[in-house]
Order: sequence, then structure tokens, then C-alpha cells
Amino acid sequence: MKLTELNRGERAIIVKIEKLGELKKRLTDMGITSGEVIKLERDAPLGDPQQFIIKGTGIAIRKEDANHIKIRDICRNKINLNRKK
Repeated sequence: MKLTELNRGERAIIVKIEKLGELKKRLTDMGITSGEVIKLERDAPLGDPQQFIIKGTGIAIRKEDANHIKIRDICRNKINLNRKK
């Protein structure tokens, strides 16, 4: 799953940055590292860039760059109240 697939308010865990070089260094310097939880806070009025929260700090990432960040969904424990025993 890519970071661009996250919906507003959803959180995920960063798996890796799939691009090498200057982009990877810049994203890593902003705190985007494997294992960190990231949340999509909001989109800009025209949809790009997007604002994310990571380590309690808001950062803006262009969709072009966010497409190189691989994430995994945070599993949510949901209780099914209609489940038969």
C-alpha cells in the first residue's frame, strides 16, 4: 500500500521509502522512517500537497513524493456485536 492511498484521518505504519537519493534523505530528515506511525490530517484545497502528522508534527508531502512511501494499515480490533456464539 502507498501513502497516497491513505484516507483523511487514517493512520498507518511506514514500511519503507522506495526511492533512493535526495528524496529519501529529505523524507528521512523529516522523520519518515520505517516503523513510525503516520496519519493523513488533510488535503490542500487543490488536493496537493497533503498534510500528515508524524511524531506529533505536521508535515506537507507532495503526492508525487508520497507515492514512493510504502505503508501498512494499522489493524483495528473491532468487536462484532452481532456475532453468534
